[in-house]
Amino acid sequence: MDLQTQESHTVKAFSNETALTEKQRKSLEQALPLWKIVMNQFLEHRMAVVGLGVICFFVLVALSADLISSVLSLDPNQQNVSARYLLPFTRTEVTNDVKENAIENWIQDNPEKAQALSKDLMDKQALMTQRPADEILYEMGTRSQTEALEIYSKVDSPQYKSFKEMLNRFGTFHLFGTDEVGRDVFIRLIYGTRVSMGVGIMVAVASALVGLLIGSLAGFYGGTIDTILMRVTDSLLSLPLVPVLIVVAAIDLQKLPALKSMMNPENESIVKMFLILCLFSWMTVARLVRGSILSLREREFVLAARTLGARDRTIIFSHMFPNVIAPMLVAITLGVGQSILFEAALSFLGLGIMPPTPSWGNMLNNAQEVIYKNVWLTILPGVMIWLTTISFNFIGDGLQDAVDPKSIRR
Repeated sequence: MDLQTQESHTVKAFSNETALTEKQRKSLEQALPLWKIVMNQFLEHRMAVVGLGVICFFVLVALSADLISSVLSLDPNQQNVSARYLLPFTRTEVTNDVKENAIENWIQDNPEKAQALSKDLMDKQALMTQRPADEILYEMGTRSQTEALEIYSKVDSPQYKSFKEMLNRFGTFHLFGTDEVGRDVFIRLIYGTRVSMGVGIMVAVASALVGLLIGSLAGFYGGTIDTILMRVTDSLLSLPLVPVLIVVAAIDLQKLPALKSMMNPENESIVKMFLILCLFSWMTVARLVRGSILSLREREFVLAARTLGARDRTIIFSHMFPNVIAPMLVAITLGVGQSILFEAALSFLGLGIMPPTPSWGNMLNNAQEVIYKNVWLTILPGVMIWLTTISFNFIGDGLQDAVDPKSIRR
């Protein structure tokens, strides 16, 4: 090989090496931060994205329950025994006593307008009567909503706008029908979303924090601490969960002096449900975290951190927790669905969230006697429970693939 050919090969090799280095440099410049990598991998899991959308929708509905109630003029606890077990897409009117109470309150709040309205009704001969103003308005209210609005249209005036709004609330449209005492099923499902989702998410987060603390201490320090904490965990895991939950749920917290002053009777069933589920929901997370910590405790990066003088707290929080997040997130998401199922089961047995506070579980309990006659009363809360549980499970699968450091594709 002559000198010129050798020089050309050298220049070509150098140019290839330079090009490879330039390609690597561009690749490094285009590298994504960790949170974008995690997000992109989560978005690749289609069912996890669908599940996240369902959960976000339910959370938005739960937060907007009061707004929806005021816009639709529906009260989750308002009963109308004359409109029991109505089919979906049915319109009905409130009872006469409800109308009379509403009119009486309006007259007390607007005495001058009440006198003027009754005078206008007589002047327009909308109601042929010479009785006192309150009796005239009561008679108008006892008519059907269509007749009452037709009479009002003869004296329609901006100053009586509040009276017309009251008449409009006398008639209600029931999207999902009514239950055994005439309450609107749709608005009760919305408020039940707030209770069931709130209890499930709070229980999962609280149990995850307790399990993370106990599992980290047991796995990192081992020895006597590990033995004591794991024996307590195993003892709770060995208990038959459903019978224990039934027994504990039957305890009246109002009889405990330490909790009586702190407990609001209206929210007692919700607080009791939260405490019960937190007490028996942290064990799985603790064992998962302990197993992960035991496998990480002797790894090279932990030994290097100890050699450099890092404290135990720094090693646990900065070096071990990132590798524990993936299984813990899966446990949390599965725990939310499990907590909702336990709440529904206890409420179904009459030991969970007590009426009139609506939850999906006690709605199922109230509908069990009429399942053959009004099957939609059981299908609707059952579908809500199923959708929420399966959505959280899909989210857990997606988070496990996205957060686990071993599966991240850089």
